[in-house]
Amino acid sequence: MAATITDILIILLLAGSVGYGVMISRRVQRLMASLEELEPLVREFSQAVDKSESSVNALRDNLAEGLAAQHDEPVEDEDGAPAFSSRRQAQRRLPGVKVVRGKQDLVRRFFETSRSESRA
Repeated sequence: MAATITDILIILLLAGSVGYGVMISRRVQRLMASLEELEPLVREFSQAVDKSESSVNALRDNLAEGLAAQHDEPVEDEDGAPAFSSRRQAQRRLPGVKVVRGKQDLVRRFFETSRSESRA
């Protein structure tokens, strides 16, 4: 009697495990299908990030060259003698602009933003 109850309990637990495995398998299949649909969008986004990163680097280089050209001209005081400024210029921060260190952070922020917008 006890052996029969134990066998039935084991069979029920195994059936539950198999059922749970099937359910998880279907969910993974749906997830993979939705990821395949998103692949072209993610690829385009990645290319846009690469392009914007190269544009920002080009702008930074152009800005550095422009600042270097400005600072190559000697600064003179009222008497016409060479002078220098002992103060650094404060870095300007644009309102609403967040600093992103790399491509991975930018992609992560994109998905966080898209998730928050889809919930609203």
